[in-house]
Parts: sequence; C-alpha cells; structure tokens
Amino acid sequence: VRRDFTAQIIINHVQARDGEKIDNMDQALDRAVANGVKNLVVQPTHLMHGAEYDEMCEAVEQYRDKFDSVAIAEPLLGEVGEDATVINADKEAVAAAITAEAVKVAGYDDAAAAAAADGTAFVFMGHGTSHTAKVSYSQMQTAMQTLGYDNVFIGTVEGEPEDTACDAVIEKVKEAGYTKVILRPLMVVAGDHANNDMAGADEDSWLSQFNAAGCFDSVDTQIAGLGEIADVQQLYVDRTKAA
Repeated sequence: VRRDFTAQIIINHVQARDGEKIDNMDQALDRAVANGVKNLVVQPTHLMHGAEYDEMCEAVEQYRDKFDSVAIAEPLLGEVGEDATVINADKEAVAAAITAEAVKVAGYDDAAAAAAADGTAFVFMGHGTSHTAKVSYSQMQTAMQTLGYDNVFIGTVEGEPEDTACDAVIEKVKEAGYTKVILRPLMVVAGDHANNDMAGADEDSWLSQFNAAGCFDSVDTQIAGLGEIADVQQLYVDRTKAA
C-alpha cells in the first residue's frame, strides 16, 4: 500500500514545512512499475468525481499498459447522478455517517432528531466546484432530506452550486427556524478551508458571517475532516474491496 497526492502545491508545502517528501501521481506510478507491481488498485480519497479525480484517471491511463490489471475505485460519494434529485447508497451512507458523528460530538444522543428538537442545525461546508460534479453537493442535500435530517444543510466555500453559498445557507437555516448552528467541514481533511474559510476570525469566514446575521443564539464549529470518522474510513475500505 502506497500513498501519493494529486496536488503538487500540497506536496511542495509539506516538504518545505516538514521535510517529508510525498510522491505525486507519476512518481507513485513509476515506483509501482519499478517494484514489479502487476495488479494495481487506485483508491482516491477524493470526495467526488471532480477535476482532481479526472486528472488522476488521466495519469493512470498513461500507465495502463505497464500493469496486468488496473482498477480505479470510486471516490467517497460514488457515481454522479443526472440531477440534484438522484442519490445513491454511497451518498446516503456518507450522509448518515457524518451526521451521526457531528451529532455525537455536539453532545446529543439521537441521530439528528434530538438536535433538531433543541433548535440546532448542522451546516457542512464543502469546497464547491465549477466542474459538472458540483451536482453532488445538491445530491448530498437531497440525501440528508431523504434520511429525515431536516436540520442538516450543505454549503460550499466557492458557492458553486449557487444555493450552497454562505448567504444562501444562512437564509435557509434562518427560514427553517433553527437558533443554534454548528459548522463542520465536508472535506476529507480539515485544513486551510476548515480553519480559515469556515472557522477563521476574518469577517468573511462562515463563522463570522453566521454570527453577523444576528439571528442565531450560538454558532459553533467542529474542526475535523471526514477522514477522521471511523465509518468513513470503512467506506473507503469497502470501495477498495469492490474494486
């Protein structure tokens, strides 16, 4: 089992900060060839079939003839459906896992019901994308509603899709009548976006904007990546097994 990163900017950052060198896609694939690997399984830790996932697939395609078999497993949210109403078992499983974790960390016993009764809404902040896979965020919102989590809202830093922009999400939470808000990243790793865009002290952070709205009694944050949740880790293992 070997690790590589698709983002060179992160590889460079980690090396400069920690002196730790992580392979990029080409280096990892070259290493696999040199090690005599015959059957390659690639498990992305991406959230969805977005731009980074596409680039990863293109990189793997260049090496396909160097292995006996190559399998690329599904990202966390699985296949992208046709529109916002289409959800799959993958998205439902992720929705259930991340909501259960957020509710537990917030100190509630039940799934989302106890929190809702207490006037608490959970807002998961994703990255957002102009890629066609952006419908995945809308599908996650549909998945939450299908599971009965009416107090769970999906937002994105980039505001793509539009109804996931911070001001749009504030409006939705306000209209639904929730008085307490808990923000949590919809990202595998809680990095810069979680610490700054979501929970930062600047006035344009989500924490600051929710507070500035003046209609919530409390706004709290949970800074933890989805990759830290045991059920999410198991979902990745399941994807690899399936591949």
